[in-house]
Parts: sequence; structure tokens; C-alpha cells
Amino acid sequence: MRVAAAVFAAILCAAPLGASQEPPAPYDPAAPPAAPAAPPVDPANPAPDPSLPARTDVTLDRKTQLVADIGFGGPLGATLRVDLLHGLGADVRETNERVRAVCALPLPHCARGFLLGVEAGSGGGKLSLGVGANAKVDSDDFRGTVGVGLQLSLARTWGSPVGTIQGLSYLGPELQLYVLRFGITLGALWRVSGPGGASVLFSWGLGFRL
Repeated sequence: MRVAAAVFAAILCAAPLGASQEPPAPYDPAAPPAAPAAPPVDPANPAPDPSLPARTDVTLDRKTQLVADIGFGGPLGATLRVDLLHGLGADVRETNERVRAVCALPLPHCARGFLLGVEAGSGGGKLSLGVGANAKVDSDDFRGTVGVGLQLSLARTWGSPVGTIQGLSYLGPELQLYVLRFGITLGALWRVSGPGGASVLFSWGLGFRL
């Protein structure tokens, strides 16, 4: 999982996009000589030398990523959800590992990103805005998706909602966690419009990331 750790190190250590680069330091004749560069790969013998450290390639750029989930929970029942993550994307590759991640945070190091979610189900719909991150990991010891999101959600009930009645609107914070494509959503929603039904709902959901 060294390559997974490299994603977060690359994001945290990256200069803000659009920032100017520092000029190179002036030459100092008293400084010790730099270490020699690694020898070029012989085309006739492309196999890497096991005594040398594995090469890690890191690419950073602005990125917009769409992810979709199916799930079931309250109050929306059976649902389909689509999340848009906009922010700093990192593509990290090593010999047998690759991680493609998006950091959707309103920070200069994450391209001032955000998370926008839309969800529709048998018991209602939901619009969410917040922050988060998502990573697709492909390595020998871990294959799947890891994600986290913290969002403010506005839900509207219709059809057959779970734990309340239709025709109500709710607002509140929610937390999403995904590991190996399986996820859980927890939160609290307060009724902001509509007569009757529960004034406060425990928001929950179990999902599978496609």
C-alpha cells in the first residue's frame, strides 16, 4: 500500500495550482557534488534491478470525477445516487500498484474542490453539497474503492418513505464512508417544511459503489 500513501503525500506536498515556482538555488562551488543519476535502462534487458527502489510516477491535475451508487436506507428507501467530485486529482503508479484519487476540499492544495450529490429513490429524493475524497486502488493486496464524504443534505419525501410520510422536506448533515465498494451513510435530518411526520429523522443507508 505504499502507493496509496503516496497519493496523500503528493496532495499535501503539492504546490497550489497556478502558483509560481521558486527559482533554482545559485551554484555553490563548496557544496558536495550531487549523487550520480541512475543508469539508463538497457533496451536489450528491460527487467528492473531488484536492488534498486521501485519507481513511483505521480501526476497531479484538476479533475472532475463521477461515481454512482445503488443502495437502501431511510428515509429514501431503494435509491440510485450520483456524486460529482471536483478538485485535485492524483494518479500514482508503481510497479504493480495504481491509485487514482480525487481530493474534493475547498483548499488551494485541492483546487478549491467540492462534492455534489443527487439521489432519487422509492421514498424520496435528496440533494447534497459538501466535501470529500474518493480513490480507486488497484494493488496486489487491495482492489476496490475507498471514499469519504461530509455533506449538508436536503431531502424531499414522496412515494413510500421509510420512517416518515410523503410530502415533507428535511435538512441536515450526513457522513458517507466507502471501503471495497461497500458504504454506509449516517446523519440527522430536521423537518423544514410539510405538516405531520417525524420532526427529526435518523438518516441511514447501505450502498454499493458501481
